[in-house]
Amino acid sequence: MRDAARIAYAQARAQARFGDRPEESLWRELEAGRDLQHLVEMVRGSLWRGAVESLPASVEPHQLESRLRAHWEAVCAEVARWYPAAWAPSLQWLATLPWVAPLAWGERRPEDPSWAEEDPLLGKTAAAAALSALADGPLHPLAAGVRKGAPMAEAWHAHWRDTWPSRHPRELRALEALDEALAGWLPGGEDTEPFDALVERTEQSVTRLFRRQAGTALAGLALLILLALDHLRLRAALAVARSFGPARTP
Repeated sequence: MRDAARIAYAQARAQARFGDRPEESLWRELEAGRDLQHLVEMVRGSLWRGAVESLPASVEPHQLESRLRAHWEAVCAEVARWYPAAWAPSLQWLATLPWVAPLAWGERRPEDPSWAEEDPLLGKTAAAAALSALADGPLHPLAAGVRKGAPMAEAWHAHWRDTWPSRHPRELRALEALDEALAGWLPGGEDTEPFDALVERTEQSVTRLFRRQAGTALAGLALLILLALDHLRLRAALAVARSFGPARTP
C-alpha cells in the first residue's frame, strides 16, 4: 500500500477511534467509584473493554499495573500498523510511557520492590537496578540515556525526538507541541496544576493538533497521546478502587 493510500486508511481508523473515546460523564463516574467490579462493568461498555477483560476482583495492584501496561502496548502497536513504516518507531515509543514513572521512582529508591520479580520485563531486577537488564530490551534507549547522566524522563524525550522521521519546519512545530503536551505528565515536569486542570489543558491542546494534522501521521501521534491520557485516567480510577474500595474477603 502506497504511503498516501495508507495515510488515508489510517485517518479513517484514527477518526473512528477518536469518536469512540469515552464521554467525560463516564470518566466522572469512574473517578467517583470505589467498587472495582462495578467500575469494570462500566468499562466493558466502552472503548477500553479490552483492558479489563477477565479482570478478577482479587487482582493485586502490581498485576493490575502489568495488565494495563500490556494493553497499552497493544494499542500502540495497532495504531502504528496503520501508518507508513517510517513513523512506526515514533508511534511505538509511546508504548513505553507507563514505564517512565516507575523507573524514575526506582532511581530514587534503590531497594528491590517485591512485585518486580513477577514483572515480565523487569524479571528479578528492581527498577533502579534495571539499566543493565534493559540494555537489550525495548527500553534500551532509556538505559543508554541514563548512563550518560540524563534523568529518566529526559532520556525518554530525547529518544522520542530521535525517532521523528520528519524535519519539515511545519511538522517539527507540531511535533514539538506534542512533546510539550507530554512533558507535564512525566517525572521532572514543572507543571504543578491540579490533575483535572492538567487533563483538560492537555485534552484541548492535543485535540486541536489532532484536527489540524488530519491526513498526516502526526494525527496518529496526537491520537495516541489522547488515548494515553484516557489510559492514565482509567489506570488511576481502577487503582484507587482496588486500593480504597470495599474490603475484600481474605
